[in-house]
Amino acid sequence: MTTLLRTYGGPLTTLIVALVVLWIGGMIAAPLLTMAERSLVHVDRGDELTRTNTAVNRLSRDIATMDYDLAAHEREQADLRAASPGAASGAEAGGGGGFLVPGMSVPSAGNRPNPVEPPSPSPSPSPSPSPSPSAPSLLPSFGAGPAAERTSDTIAREIADLQTRRAAAQAEMASLKERQAELVEAKANAPRYSFKNYSTISPLHLTIFVKTIFYAALVTLIAFVVCYPVAYFASNLKGALGAGVILLLLVVPYSINELLRVYAWVMILAREGVLNSALQAVGLVGSDGPQWAASNNAVFLVSAYTFVLFMMFPLMNALGTLDRSQVEAARDLGASVWRVHYRVVMPHAKPGIAMGAILVFMLSAGVITVPELLGRGLHPDWFSQVIYRRFFESGNWNQGSAYSLMLLFSCIVFILMVLSLFRVSIREIAK
Repeated sequence: MTTLLRTYGGPLTTLIVALVVLWIGGMIAAPLLTMAERSLVHVDRGDELTRTNTAVNRLSRDIATMDYDLAAHEREQADLRAASPGAASGAEAGGGGGFLVPGMSVPSAGNRPNPVEPPSPSPSPSPSPSPSPSAPSLLPSFGAGPAAERTSDTIAREIADLQTRRAAAQAEMASLKERQAELVEAKANAPRYSFKNYSTISPLHLTIFVKTIFYAALVTLIAFVVCYPVAYFASNLKGALGAGVILLLLVVPYSINELLRVYAWVMILAREGVLNSALQAVGLVGSDGPQWAASNNAVFLVSAYTFVLFMMFPLMNALGTLDRSQVEAARDLGASVWRVHYRVVMPHAKPGIAMGAILVFMLSAGVITVPELLGRGLHPDWFSQVIYRRFFESGNWNQGSAYSLMLLFSCIVFILMVLSLFRVSIREIAK
């Protein structure tokens, strides 16, 4: 702090400290603490309280439906009585049930047919065209026979049946409400925080988690194998022009958006992509070429390509400070090429190797674009895809937070292992 004050002065030092506190507290600590708090709150979506809430909601909808049906039946009964005033017997005598259709005359008492004497034959009406099957009638067919008749007694029996069912549903609702209150009280008295989100991880998700850590380690190894020779060659170039050309060739492809680079690999590795087209042109594969994207090997390749610069730059920085006289002395003493690199070059480049391994591992363990876009569903899932589905598809943010912290802890453990393996400190990496 004294050095900052002496170098930048009071106001600028205050601004720098405020920005650092805002960055660490607001962008790192606060989200992590919120995620940690969420991960300790277990939400069991299959417990008895959840099932009771579901049953209450379903029963409420059933009761509302029965209320609607009761109101409709009561209106129908009222309309039937209004259509045949004081003639419940008239409805039973064949007056026809159902709704009153506009334009349909209701026979008066004097015009009703005598039930003893048969009605006189009337001239047959002219045949009317049959209704179009594309426009069926929504009203009851009046006078079409006994099956179409709805009398006052029929509606009354339906109303009584609905009232009985509604009373039973109301009794069941009261019982469910009591049980719901007991479960809510028990849940309120239960401990809020637990480790159930960590201890109840499914075996499938645990397997995916372990495989993802292994896959990320493989991607890190592939990136190192690819970058080490290039970085050593670039560090041996004399003059700034050669190293500048190497850096330019490395950086220019990464000026394109990451999504576009991943989609470019999708077009290369697809069944009808560039690679199969080239192999078909030389006759190495048939018309139905292999599905290159349907394996984790493609994900390894594209992930290593995506994060190769994060391994390249630390290696080039470390190898650029190597004293070439040490390499020449080792060769003069008869050391082979492998021994020179194992005993002289790599020990000097340990900070760069450790830094590159940490960056590539953390990025490849948490990558979502490569496994999601490259042959989705054709290769085994990565743990980042499981976390994404927990947050944005299942809506289970508590378990998604627990899974995210599991991945973060694994990355921290990997960092400590790398620092211990290469016997370097944070200070050496920062240099």
